[in-house]
Amino acid sequence: MEIGVTPEGNIFIGDDLSITVHDANTMRLDVPLKLDRAVIVLCTSGMQRAKINLREYELEGSMLITLMPGQIIETFECSPNFKAYAISLSKRFIDMVNIPGWQQSYMSMYNNPTMILSAAQLQAFNTFFSILYRAAEDHDNPFRLQVIENLIRVFYYGGISRFRVSVHTQTNIKNGLIERFMELVHENYRTERLIGFYSDKLCITPKYLSKLVKEHTGRSASDWIESYVILEARAMLQNSNMTIQQIATSLNFSNQSFFGKYFKRATGISPKQYRMNK
Repeated sequence: MEIGVTPEGNIFIGDDLSITVHDANTMRLDVPLKLDRAVIVLCTSGMQRAKINLREYELEGSMLITLMPGQIIETFECSPNFKAYAISLSKRFIDMVNIPGWQQSYMSMYNNPTMILSAAQLQAFNTFFSILYRAAEDHDNPFRLQVIENLIRVFYYGGISRFRVSVHTQTNIKNGLIERFMELVHENYRTERLIGFYSDKLCITPKYLSKLVKEHTGRSASDWIESYVILEARAMLQNSNMTIQQIATSLNFSNQSFFGKYFKRATGISPKQYRMNK
């Protein structure tokens, strides 16, 4: 395989790393999927609409998407010519690579998952994917895993981290309280559903927090909290063998009945009906 020529097949190295090719058929998800690993996606052509942690994005050619463990993704319509390449990294592999300082960039990538690439940047990332692919398919190399680890480090230091800094700084200056609110919701929605908890953490009144969030996002703070809870519940109902009682307990509801009423008020159907329908 020549340098700069993108891969045409899928490679899996245990459960730790995969390099996969996607089109309009393989990128469709019928239910929300909660990621247990990091996924780096390079879109090269076409368009797809997706929700990443409830926010809607239009994924299109010349775009890099960085998805973090814990994020929930849903995909919708997709153009016939959509094409993308993805690198999937398990948490264990990320820890093994041990990139100092990556945690400082985590929330930046978490809150700003998409990045439009220039022609030169697209070519650079395209070249990286082909080099990584060549290293991964070289089964005869006894140091294959070490080569891959170092390529991932180069990718992070030379690519993702450099492009993310300015985006994160601008977001903090413009919407610091909003971003911090969203971080707090992500960290605490399983146990805290009252807006007063979040306003106390931000040292502002619930009324001011509600006004601020509504003005900047078009949705109320309570709606954001509820949406996170419901999205998590939907993902667990579809992608786990947990009982409804176990799901209710994990989301800090006092009992299954209360959880059922909360879920039905938000979705129009009971958790049991949702699981059966899907």
